[in-house]
Amino acid sequence: MNEITFSNESIDQVTDLMREQIRTAAGGKALEFGSAGFSLAKTLRRDLECLACSDKTETFPENLRSIADAHDIHLIPDQEMGEDCYFGRFHMVYTLFGFRGLPHLVDEIMRLRRLIIKGGKMVIVDWAEAQFDAECVKQLKRCGFQNITVNTFMLEGQSAFLISAEK
Repeated sequence: MNEITFSNESIDQVTDLMREQIRTAAGGKALEFGSAGFSLAKTLRRDLECLACSDKTETFPENLRSIADAHDIHLIPDQEMGEDCYFGRFHMVYTLFGFRGLPHLVDEIMRLRRLIIKGGKMVIVDWAEAQFDAECVKQLKRCGFQNITVNTFMLEGQSAFLISAEK
């Protein structure tokens, strides 16, 4: 997966949106999914009691490994996310441009849903092209999420969205 780069202004905009989601989460334990492409782990770590990162790639990029080591961020290899020790562990699972292109979106959402405590939430930030936001909402409903909200915004001159859904 190629790393996504944004201007500092866009990074600040996404950071502010995510900090609002953290403020309204049921607690301070979060998982960032899709970390290899774009990560706010270093920036958001101080806002959370505990932060873990995972990605579908087989290895984490070296820059994320060094950030994790320096900021007490736990890296979870994708193949380990099905282990019982992670079920119901997180108050929030969020993905930043990490779902697009996954072949079985509903399976991924259901797999991540198991990691969220009852009353916790999933947050998805991505581009709003090709009705991807509508597809995410459809699959969140299919997986039993409730109180789904969709906020659209402009990022780097393109339409983007933030979806928040409660378990």
